[in-house]
Amino acid sequence: MGYSDSLDKDIATCLYVGIMTDTGSFKYNSTTSKTHEVVSKLINYNIDNASIHDNIYDNSSSDKMKLLGYCLNEKLLIYPENNAAIISLNNDELKRFKFKKGDTEGIVNYGLAIKGINIAVLIVERGDVVKLSLRSKGNIKVNEIANEYFNGGGHINASGGISYVSVNETIIKIRKHF
Repeated sequence: MGYSDSLDKDIATCLYVGIMTDTGSFKYNSTTSKTHEVVSKLINYNIDNASIHDNIYDNSSSDKMKLLGYCLNEKLLIYPENNAAIISLNNDELKRFKFKKGDTEGIVNYGLAIKGINIAVLIVERGDVVKLSLRSKGNIKVNEIANEYFNGGGHINASGGISYVSVNETIIKIRKHF
């Protein structure tokens, strides 16, 4: 963008973090050769890309890891007829695992890691509202579902929304729109 002269190691690090997290560590289809060109220029500012990745992705509390295990072992619902997966958590479950902001970050993506699953939803009760994170593969437009039915929006394959009914009612509601 013509701001190369303004960059330093700290700014390059921040830009790298943004690009790395937005591209899912460079795995999404929207990651292009241009993305890698930009990142290669940022690395030339002597940023520590391995340390950055470690600090973002490999720095979890034991409570967060136990919550993830619980989600995968106890809360993962698979709907093969819809190629969909749902994980849900209520306030009591969050309390049980000493939830801290950010502890559910990325959990929705585990649904998409299952062979044949093209839509994944994480439903989390937060106080009086239920928050949804929707992810998809290919041309499945979860942003339209989030916008039309859950007061939300986002990108075609990554969106969020809010529900004002219970977690169980939200599961029923979202299943109607797969």
